[in-house]
Amino acid sequence: MDVNKSSGKNSSVLTNDELAVYEFAFRDEFNGMHIPQEKQEYYIEKILNANEDAILHLRKKGAIAISREVLQEDNIFGA
Repeated sequence: MDVNKSSGKNSSVLTNDELAVYEFAFRDEFNGMHIPQEKQEYYIEKILNANEDAILHLRKKGAIAISREVLQEDNIFGA
């Protein structure tokens, strides 16, 4: 998965630890919502490759809220 990998302090880039935690959390949430695997990949890719504003939004709201928000039209992640 081609994502914003970094171990630095840049607030607009997810660290490797954050990537691992968010990916696990999104898969867990999406599986619980019975989202098909191919849609999970699409949503996770959109979220983890998001722009700076969306990354900050993700950090503020957390994976559970974002897993529901990303399913809505006109979300900040463009999914």
